Amino acid sequence: MPQKPGLAVVDASVVLKWQLDDEEYLPQATALRNDFYALGAIKAIAPHLLACAVINGILTATRRKRLDPDKALEAVDNLMSLGVELREVDPRMVSVLALKYNLSAYDAAYLALAESEGCELWTGDRPFYRAVKSELPRVKWIGDYVPVS
Repeated sequence: MPQKPGLAVVDASVVLKWQLDDEEYLPQATALRNDFYALGAIKAIAPHLLACAVINGILTATRRKRLDPDKALEAVDNLMSLGVELREVDPRMVSVLALKYNLSAYDAAYLALAESEGCELWTGDRPFYRAVKSELPRVKWIGDYVPVS
């Protein structure tokens, strides 16, 4: 009987690494993507805001000449077609976590989902990671990712 994949929250900083080839920690981010998308060893989830965050990241990369404008829509389509499951988060929990850890509501939404699901949250956002790493071991730095396979 196949083993059920483990849940992992992925934030936009990680998902964008799956399309932008000039990012740091590409081997680790690619390994996480492969464990999720190709091997099914991980079930990647994120709050609904991931869609807008990914679009914004692609637009920013395009404006900064990191991505050709002709490739912007294709990049968004590629990332959204991977099948990261988008979920609702409790706004009250987002507020509590944002206040407690001095986070943006966006970062707190990813954290709220990880907390409510009892799973790891993978990020490549240094300020977010630094703000919570000592108190929240479930928040993981993408540079530390070790493939499941």
